[in-house]
Amino acid sequence: MHLPTRRPRNAAAVLAVAALALTGCSAGHDTDGAGSSASPGTIPSASTSPSASAGNPSPRARPTSLDDWPTAPASPQDVPTGTKSEVISKGYTGQSYLERLAANWHLTLGKQKKLTSSEPALYAGAEGHPSKDSELSVGVIRDLAGDLRSFECQATADAPRYEAFLRACVGLDYPGSDPKAAAAWLTGVKPKVDTVFTEEKVKAPITSPLLRTGTTAIFLYKGNYSPSGTYVVRLVGAAAPGK
Repeated sequence: MHLPTRRPRNAAAVLAVAALALTGCSAGHDTDGAGSSASPGTIPSASTSPSASAGNPSPRARPTSLDDWPTAPASPQDVPTGTKSEVISKGYTGQSYLERLAANWHLTLGKQKKLTSSEPALYAGAEGHPSKDSELSVGVIRDLAGDLRSFECQATADAPRYEAFLRACVGLDYPGSDPKAAAAWLTGVKPKVDTVFTEEKVKAPITSPLLRTGTTAIFLYKGNYSPSGTYVVRLVGAAAPGK
């Protein structure tokens, strides 16, 4: 899996593929979302590890548990890989919330599609362009029974009120959710991600620490996928820490 290096043509299509890789990286360069070998139930590697050849150091072992997620903003290679996502709540599809979000933010809602991979899943998404060249997008991944496994929003930093949009996304109303705690977490963690992102000379993607709340894990990441920077906030089904 590779991180995109330039602004995608269609953010909603990119989300269909990106949601397969729950660490927050897209599955291709400027992709149109046509297929992926990643499984929607796992967190594959977020970036290519350094090669041991040509004088580069040997790649370090990657953590494989959400319990080992970095506690400070970090680059993708420090984020656990291979972790299974779970259904957020049996019988919860997130469809009503997706529709409200699309209506409130004037996003065009697409039809649900079946993703073909080693573990088939269902994808639905919506996309809007509130100003020239800016984008707001949302994408959801469900299992074949229709139960929600991940909910993701993407916003370019030049989109009007993009921070409010990201806060709306972490307010997902799954059973046992805590929207106030999630919004407070996002408000606190975003400046930390911004600071580390700005300090990175190559503008490498930066992933935030996790918020474990109820049956979900939530994280924010920022990448240099648009001139202004692109944020993605993702909620995934996850057991409580240590389970």
